[in-house]
Amino acid sequence: MELEVRKRRAQLYRYQGVGAGICILAAFYLFYMVWEIDSDFIRWKFGIGSSALITVSICIVYALLVAIACLIMRLGSIKIAEILATECDPFLYEACIQKNSRLLYKDRLLCSLALAQHYQGNFDRAWETLQGINVYKLHGIHRANYYILMSDQYFKRGMGQQVRELEERYRQSVKTKNKREWKYFETLCAGNNLTRALENQDYQAAAGFLGERIALNGNASRPWTRVIFALKEAQIYLGLGEKESARLCLKYVVENGNRMWCVQEALRLSERI
Repeated sequence: MELEVRKRRAQLYRYQGVGAGICILAAFYLFYMVWEIDSDFIRWKFGIGSSALITVSICIVYALLVAIACLIMRLGSIKIAEILATECDPFLYEACIQKNSRLLYKDRLLCSLALAQHYQGNFDRAWETLQGINVYKLHGIHRANYYILMSDQYFKRGMGQQVRELEERYRQSVKTKNKREWKYFETLCAGNNLTRALENQDYQAAAGFLGERIALNGNASRPWTRVIFALKEAQIYLGLGEKESARLCLKYVVENGNRMWCVQEALRLSERI
């Protein structure tokens, strides 16, 4: 796997190198235009309006170059994230991000590591990693992932009664007008309600919560989430006694889950049918 990690890291460095190169080019461009353009002459020859227009144009070009650089570097990070989201390989994903610097965005990196460890089935390591995170430094999807992982950890450790406290803590941190944050909160609650319904063997309710959880993902659903949903669906079908439907869902998990822990769980459930 080390060779594959080097290959993926090299791809990331290429994106980052191109982005950094464009940033340097933008800086040189700005320096050259500021020092080489005779503003006084332009103002005298063409008027104040023309001078202001040139200044605005320079700033726009500089901003566009920096934005392009940031997008390219962001694309490199997305390629790494796709290892888990599309390839369903949490082991390779962890190995690739493990070498990232912790000087900046340490808590975000720890959250990503915990995500990888959790979906490897290494729940104890994920729990330890989560303990080192300052959740108040997380934002957006990273904060949502933290609360989702912590909720799942609480359920697995028999601490399900404390999940309501997590939900309330997350709710209080959500800004009133931030629709995306509220959607993340609804996603957390739908997933937790699904887990509660499965634990209580209320499979009709579980089916409703699963439908709600899938709907919240919408078109943003990725291969790894579809694998997770298929496993939950199989558990519901087994609870309802629909073994053939459960078998088809478990087959999907095994064929598409790659190295996620869901595959081992699907194989275990298949043996019971």
